[in-house]
Amino acid sequence: MKYIGPFLKINKIKPDNIKSQLFYLTKESLKQIVLYSKCGITVPNKDIKSKNISNVDITTFKNVSPLLCLYRKANPNLINMDNKLCWNEDKFKKEINIDSNAFMTLSLLELSSYYNNFKDIDKNKYSLGQLYNNICKKQLEFYAEYFRNTQGVFVDKKCEDSSYINGLKFTDKNKKFDFSTQALLMCAYYKCSSLVEDKDSEQFKNFSFDILNMLVELKSELYEQSFSELTKLCFALNIFHSYSKDKSCKKLLIDISELIFENFYNDEYLLNTNKKDSVENDTINYINYILIYKHTNIIKAKENAAFIYKKLLNLYDAEKGIFIKNTSEKNIEFSCLEILSYLISCIIDSNLNEEKNKSNLIAIDIFKNQLLNSGLILSWPEAPALNNVERYKNFSLKSEDLIEEQNFRMSSIQSPETCELAPVFAKYVTYSKKKESFKSPKISFDSYKNMYIFFLILHILK
Repeated sequence: MKYIGPFLKINKIKPDNIKSQLFYLTKESLKQIVLYSKCGITVPNKDIKSKNISNVDITTFKNVSPLLCLYRKANPNLINMDNKLCWNEDKFKKEINIDSNAFMTLSLLELSSYYNNFKDIDKNKYSLGQLYNNICKKQLEFYAEYFRNTQGVFVDKKCEDSSYINGLKFTDKNKKFDFSTQALLMCAYYKCSSLVEDKDSEQFKNFSFDILNMLVELKSELYEQSFSELTKLCFALNIFHSYSKDKSCKKLLIDISELIFENFYNDEYLLNTNKKDSVENDTINYINYILIYKHTNIIKAKENAAFIYKKLLNLYDAEKGIFIKNTSEKNIEFSCLEILSYLISCIIDSNLNEEKNKSNLIAIDIFKNQLLNSGLILSWPEAPALNNVERYKNFSLKSEDLIEEQNFRMSSIQSPETCELAPVFAKYVTYSKKKESFKSPKISFDSYKNMYIFFLILHILK
């Protein structure tokens, strides 16, 4: 009878279990990518040592190759080298998407704050947070040196030579820059300045405000940006305000958010736009208005969020247990970012509203059908061992505080060691309307979508 356990558990899963599982997947996947994948330019271990991590168990950080930057794409099929599963370096797409790297650094900074909780509880976990701190500082210095164009703004790059021996060489991928990219880096420099304790802290903070001042001065140009760009910019301003509580950022945030709703959620726009590609923008904007309401108590922001959420609910098909985009096509592609941001929106609503049963049920359906059963998650790390403090409430190590395995993973998805796939999200999955089922996804790793998802999970669901 013991084998009936996993079946019963998946039917009893709750949004809190989902949040816990996604957090665990995120932090373990980031650890694997940033420290072991070599999917980018790496920094020698000696360059990231500090007094805070000098006395820990040497095996904790043995053979790590911390990333200074992350490549755009890779094949997440793992290969066996010297009895270790490794990423295939021959399959790396050596382009640098700066947004991917901004989200990676922001995610590591969020995790650094999490691991600070382990001070005087678990020295190795606390030291991992300090290691992430040091890596983030090196990353941000690296971005400033290599990933700006002649005008000083951050842009995507191509890696022409990744050898320290020959000298690193990057070229601009294109001359265009995005304001939202600058805003994301603004968040990263500010967040890092609040965590590092050295002379560079003030420089990082000042640099972040230099970017904010640029955005404020060029406000008229911001108003002319596309729906997608304004959505991403609004999200970045929300993040910065949550970190800094800065008044000028708050004013700009409100201006941009009002512009978005006036221009892109009016009757004329909704009637004449192609709706099949709107899920990503709508879910992020729902999150945007919820955050604005949280930061400002402006009732209009809450009303805007409710308007968008109602629009999102209209996509949900209760019979199929998934959301369906408005399209006449026989096969529907869902990006991993669309599915995760839709799921996160449902979880947020279930946390905010008293009558939350509907959002709870939808979140569970999307998680089971569109995330797990679709094959979107390639693998899932094993749950922490019983001697791991993270396996217990308040990290107590007491048997009565043991947390069930379903708060860390679902047994229906194989571990990386079993299936030899990295624990990441495939770029997209395809749903066949005729067969009413998902096709097996193409095995892929898109750094932008994965890092964006990881940050959403760490910052929004924490």
